[in-house]
Amino acid sequence: MTKINKLRSITFLIVFSLISSCTSNPTPDAAAISTQAASTVEARFTELAMLTPTEVPATNTPEATATKIVLPTPTNDPGVANGKPCFAMTFLSDVTIPDGMLITKGSVFTKTWRVRNDGNCVWDPSYTLTLNTGDAMTDITEIPLTRSVYPDDTIDFSIELTAPEEIGDYTGYWHVATPYGGYMGVGSYNQSLKVQIEVADERRFDEQFNAVSVEYDWTRRPQKGCTSDGAYYDFTAKITANGPGKLTFTWDRNPFDGTWVGGNLTFTEAGSQTVYWTWHMTKEHIQGIDRWVSIHTTSPEGGKKYFSRLLFNFTCN
Repeated sequence: MTKINKLRSITFLIVFSLISSCTSNPTPDAAAISTQAASTVEARFTELAMLTPTEVPATNTPEATATKIVLPTPTNDPGVANGKPCFAMTFLSDVTIPDGMLITKGSVFTKTWRVRNDGNCVWDPSYTLTLNTGDAMTDITEIPLTRSVYPDDTIDFSIELTAPEEIGDYTGYWHVATPYGGYMGVGSYNQSLKVQIEVADERRFDEQFNAVSVEYDWTRRPQKGCTSDGAYYDFTAKITANGPGKLTFTWDRNPFDGTWVGGNLTFTEAGSQTVYWTWHMTKEHIQGIDRWVSIHTTSPEGGKKYFSRLLFNFTCN
């Protein structure tokens, strides 16, 4: 027998012995082997999970950014808010020195206007009362506001002036300059605040005859809305004079239609007389704008004298 055959015989005997020993033991349960294998795998995966860091999927969430607040600049008007423009001013009254008042030459006097902030921006001391045009009657033509004026708040603008030395009529027009390069006037037409005086000498000032006060009243027909004929505004003015004499009264109004409305009055003594005028508004008239009427009087002795305005707003709504 060759060596190779001997090796094959020995190998066969060893394998046969091993098979015999295995078959002599009971056969294991297949289900138990499967369960044991599954438990081993699960335990291994649990172990790996504890050892391996969990990765969080990346997201595309944008980074938070701060909101930019844009402040007003000379070229950036804050614009309209709450139905109101940034800049809007309403004239309320002449607190001192009504238009046309007689002032003796060289006299120092203080003119005061009362106005209301009808815009949505706050006026502060960076705003200035500034001479627009006309007679300055002062060397100081820019006056900073003395305090902040919030929307719907009122303020009195006052300036100290000196009457010129020459007899005559003098008028100065003022407005409020904003820190943004523009300016504010009053009403829808952005009109300037006005100071108007008549300079007289002492003799004429002492001997003047003229009206000293005017009291207004008015009614509207109909009270609300308009008929096919529009609406009628009936005005009355009680004019009080300081003595006997003759004067002419004139109904001034804005917008002015170019026609004169007025009359003549004769006083036998100091006292009052009442005059009347009706302003007829049709649907063709501009609606929703500031309108006013006022009286000025003229007498040979006292010259012209202007009185306060009665403000109203015509609309058919």
